[in-house]
Amino acid sequence: MKSLLFILSVIAAVAFIPPRQNQQYTVGEVIRKARQLDRDSTTVRLTGYVVKKQSDGWYLFVDKTAEIKVNIENQYLPVKPLDDRIAVVIYALVEYEINKPVTLKVNRPVTEE
Repeated sequence: MKSLLFILSVIAAVAFIPPRQNQQYTVGEVIRKARQLDRDSTTVRLTGYVVKKQSDGWYLFVDKTAEIKVNIENQYLPVKPLDDRIAVVIYALVEYEINKPVTLKVNRPVTEE
């Protein structure tokens, strides 16, 4: 009886562990796991390069695995202009919609690596 209670308490404790936040991902991993990351509202941490400004607030972010569109509000941009030769770290929420490209929305200041 005691062992059954112990097992049930362990199962209950594991069931309520929140998803890991700020885990380091690659762009390729984010694209593959986008549906789950969007559903969990997970903030992902990525290291790479902002290589191009596409439109107002939208940038192209790349790492060694893939590229993705990133929405960066002015309040999260660094004081120093973004340079495609300087690696940066971004923290962002994954935005996933069926039949649309996966995008990211930065939710913390962009910093140099």
